[in-house]
Amino acid sequence: MSLKIMSIASGSHGNCTYISSETTHILVDAGVNLKRISDALKTIGVGITDLSGVVVTHEHDDHISGLSALSNAGVKVYAHERVMPHIARRIGQIPFENVDFFDAGFEIGDIAVYPFRIPHDTVYPLAYTFVSGGARVSVATDIGHITEGILSNLKGSQVVLLESNHDVEMLMKGSYTQRLKTRISGANGHISNDCAANVATVLAHSGLKTLILGHMSEENNCPELAFSTVLSALDANGFSDKVRVELAYQNKCGELIEADEK
Repeated sequence: MSLKIMSIASGSHGNCTYISSETTHILVDAGVNLKRISDALKTIGVGITDLSGVVVTHEHDDHISGLSALSNAGVKVYAHERVMPHIARRIGQIPFENVDFFDAGFEIGDIAVYPFRIPHDTVYPLAYTFVSGGARVSVATDIGHITEGILSNLKGSQVVLLESNHDVEMLMKGSYTQRLKTRISGANGHISNDCAANVATVLAHSGLKTLILGHMSEENNCPELAFSTVLSALDANGFSDKVRVELAYQNKCGELIEADEK
C-alpha cells in the first residue's frame, strides 16, 4: 500500500495539502479558495466530489478561509471540538451534520489519521500523521518549537511536510516590528530553517525518504536558503543522498509525492 501527498499551497497567505491512498482523498486545511483547490486537484485527476474529508489543524485564517465553501460542496470537516467555535467566529457556522469531532486518532476510509499537539498561538493546534498499511506521511507546520512528542509522532514517516518558516538573521534584520519578530521566533510561533534542519537529521535516522519544506515566509526567508540549510545538515550527517528535499510554495502546487510501504 502507499500514500501520496501534494502541497496545494503553503505559506502565510494560505495552506492546503492533499493526502491520498488509492481510494481515499483527504485535505489538510483549506486556507485557499475553492477554485484554487479544484484547479489543483484537476491536475491529478481528482474532483471536489472525490474528497473524503478535510482535517483542520487550527483556526487561523490562512488554514480555514476556504472551509465553508468545501463544506457547502459536501466535503466532511474533521476538527477538534475546542477549535470549531473559534472557526465559526471567523468564517461562520458550518452545519453540525457536516462536522465530525475527534479527540484521538480516527479513520477516513482506509487511512488512519493520528492528530498530535504542537505549540502555536492558537486554541488547540494540531499536526497530523496519516497511515495506510506500512505507508506513513506527516504534515507539521505552524510549530513554535520542537518537542519530544512531535519527534515521536514524526518518526517512521517516509514523507514529512515540515515547516521551515524563516531564516533567523533575515527575520531579526527585517522590517517587522519587534513585537512580531518576538511572536514569530517565540515558543508558540514558527520554527526556523536551522530548526527544520535539526529535525531533518533526526528523522533521517528513522526512515525519512522525502522532506517537503513548507510555510516559508516570503519576507524572512527564501526557498534557496531553506533548501541549502537543510541539505547541508543532511550532508554533514551522511544523509544527503538518502533523503530527498522538496519545497512547498505559496502560489503553486508541488508535485505528487508517493510514500511507499516499507
